[in-house]
Amino acid sequence: MPKKVSMKIKFIVKPILKKQKAKEYQGEFLKLKKELQERGEKVEEVFTATSGENNARILAQKAIEEGFDRIVLVGGDGLLNEGVNGIIEATQGKIPSDFTLGTIPTGSGNNFAKTLKIPKDVKEAFQVIKKDKTTLVDIGKVNERFFVNVVSFGFDAKVNKLANEIKEKYHFLPKEGSYLIAALKEIIVKIPLYQVELKGEGINLRNKVILVAVNNGPSYGAIFKIAPAAVVNDGKFDVCLIESVGRIKALFDIYRVIQGTHIHLPEVKMLKTSSLTVSAPEPLPYETDGEVLKPKKEYRVSILPKALKILVS
Repeated sequence: MPKKVSMKIKFIVKPILKKQKAKEYQGEFLKLKKELQERGEKVEEVFTATSGENNARILAQKAIEEGFDRIVLVGGDGLLNEGVNGIIEATQGKIPSDFTLGTIPTGSGNNFAKTLKIPKDVKEAFQVIKKDKTTLVDIGKVNERFFVNVVSFGFDAKVNKLANEIKEKYHFLPKEGSYLIAALKEIIVKIPLYQVELKGEGINLRNKVILVAVNNGPSYGAIFKIAPAAVVNDGKFDVCLIESVGRIKALFDIYRVIQGTHIHLPEVKMLKTSSLTVSAPEPLPYETDGEVLKPKKEYRVSILPKALKILVS
């Protein structure tokens, strides 16, 4: 890592449930901290909590206000979402050019980290932090909230809510599989349909759909390649909408989405845009980067091109 005497680095860590992985992380962190402090860098670590002022958004805001020019988020897509929201709020949407974000992916999906080829192995992920190679990535905005990977409407919100419940209740299950289990259960119970209207660059659609996914990155839900052609710094979203299908066809389509080969199916539409308005006559369920939020009737989605510098493999 090139020497920068004034560099201040804050690690914001979501507590790691698996003891072995937590031990690996702490060992690598202490090694890196010793190495950087010997070179005059300031390194601090703070752990998140689910409530109060120790959520990642507020911790990231504080780190910016305290002059940290590098934040490393240790967790999954949800932690990245919270951290990036805090960073953008603290900088009023004007992230300094010398600020850099890093991530150690220890979550269940880690979709954005996968896109950036950041290894899930803790030791290898720390090597990415040390190498100091960066790229600029786009950030999405839905109404007043920012996202790194995806905002999706309809079926996905129901699946994410159920997947989060499964992860909380059944710790012995592979977390990556919780999204698939949730999707299959929702299909078997009832495939939801939502009346939506989409307006954007050359887009004017009104239809009943199962889901609308507005993607910055190519995958979500750990295993679903929902937008295989998406690029995180091209200034465009890849939008996937899926129209009504029966249960048997839906099960087949899930397999195709896992493979990323669904894009030419007749019930699937793939669109590209830098802005989109999604509206519905009734409140439409939605999620951003795996977090399910209160439904609204209208969503304005826009992109901040190459807004954030991030460490990559």
